[in-house]
Amino acid sequence: MDAHRLVLSTNIEVLEASAPFSSFKFVEDNFNSSPALHRCCSLARSEGLQTLVVEDIQAKGAISDENKEIPEYVVEHKMTGLKRLTFWKKKFKHKIALNSKKDKDLIGYALLKRDRYILNEDPSNRLECWHIFEAVFHKYPHKHNCVPGLKNYRLNVAGHEFSVTGVLFCQQNELNKVCAHVALRSLLSRRLKTGDVLYSKINELAKVASSGGYNPIKGLNAEQIRYILNYFDIPFRDIDYTEEEKKYPKYREEIPYQKYLYSGVESGAGALLGFKLTGLDEQGDTKAEGSYHIIPFYGHTFNKDTWVPDAEKRYFQVTNNMRYIPSESWTSSFIGHDDNFGPNFCVPRFYVKPEQVEYVVEFLHDGFEFSGVQAEALALHYLYSLQPQLENEDQSSIWTRRLAQAIRETQSVVLRAVACSTKKYLEHLSNIKDWESSTEDKLVPNTLERMRLPGLLWVVEVSLPQLFPANERKLGEFVLNPFVELDEKEPVDFNSFLFARLPGRYFFPIVTPSGNSDFLDIPSNIKSHTELLVL
Repeated sequence: MDAHRLVLSTNIEVLEASAPFSSFKFVEDNFNSSPALHRCCSLARSEGLQTLVVEDIQAKGAISDENKEIPEYVVEHKMTGLKRLTFWKKKFKHKIALNSKKDKDLIGYALLKRDRYILNEDPSNRLECWHIFEAVFHKYPHKHNCVPGLKNYRLNVAGHEFSVTGVLFCQQNELNKVCAHVALRSLLSRRLKTGDVLYSKINELAKVASSGGYNPIKGLNAEQIRYILNYFDIPFRDIDYTEEEKKYPKYREEIPYQKYLYSGVESGAGALLGFKLTGLDEQGDTKAEGSYHIIPFYGHTFNKDTWVPDAEKRYFQVTNNMRYIPSESWTSSFIGHDDNFGPNFCVPRFYVKPEQVEYVVEFLHDGFEFSGVQAEALALHYLYSLQPQLENEDQSSIWTRRLAQAIRETQSVVLRAVACSTKKYLEHLSNIKDWESSTEDKLVPNTLERMRLPGLLWVVEVSLPQLFPANERKLGEFVLNPFVELDEKEPVDFNSFLFARLPGRYFFPIVTPSGNSDFLDIPSNIKSHTELLVL
């Protein structure tokens, strides 16, 4: 599936891109002043762009497949241009200099495609335009930009192979793909064993899922997106708010879309957000009823100084007596693509109003039976179940008692659900130090390893608002088995609960002869707070 990236060029031009070179003029003169390409150039400039390499390439792989599919939907289609742009930190004038360049010198790339076609079989309506078939740029290097789950994309430049680590950006052409298609491809390319997905395959599946006629220009509905994700065995949790509100009018208010976006991006799996358009279109006319847009998200920003959790006290409420502060509360923006404007944008957490949101999808890791939102809710139940033992002053450390006080008096416990490999978690457990520089007994991670834990885990970290944002530290975590199907008939399902680590102790669930749940605890060397798990 890399054929379209690895194709050799038929012509190459090396442009010195430092001042007085104008990226604006380059885009205006060659690519119809594309906003998305302007954005790519801006990203490259912010990373120290010095050289721009422009290559003409032939259609191979995914691009060739698209050219074969487009005539199903328009008349007299012809690809009239295909270019590969690569952006470099080093200054050079000749392609031979690429012999010495490394992956670290490459900022990113963009494949630009120009299509000519007749729309609606009207010869007078002949159109020709450029779009970005795909682009990848390195993550913006800011310590508070959290973007897990990045992928390496291989490409050829003048006969030399390089790779760029990032998240695939794709743009619609309104012929065989629109926003939903490109958003799906962006996230699926990180997950599929094939490494990518063809638009023709997305359309083929959407046709099967359609109750009536199918035209890709009309986009994908929730039913079609579900069918496509199920076909590729991608676990997910989604909400069609319009449908849910028919049954429960307060659904948007009590199940906010931000919870699902955050859970998907924090776990490294990603999320989709579909919303209604309001305002005016490019011609100055009011947007038609039923106009929608969907964009992919894959990261978030972290603002340790936000006052929202303390000021609003808007804790995620599981029951009337059980509340907590989700780690999402310190998120300022979600990071995602908008194919109309370009890659790697920050979208403020509350910018899209709840009444505009129609559809949200939280992607899950392979085989997961429940989401990060559910993992946090379960961990909260387990934490309250442990409260009597946390209150036992004879056995508890000062930090355990502080945690118990936060549960009892202020309900201000912070929870953060992270999808993590067992190997990564055990390494974390072996390496952490508490505030007094104590480390864990090596027998503990070795014993846990022999328990044959599943390959992936939900790790729900437990912290306090005075520890989590400023110090990025925690008091412990609840470790859950994400591959266990939850029993929806049980108010508290302990089947997924593997164990918990809190200051000074580990807790393992046991079933008593009466059938009730109890906890076996063993000592831990870690008696105070430790650093958070970093993926």
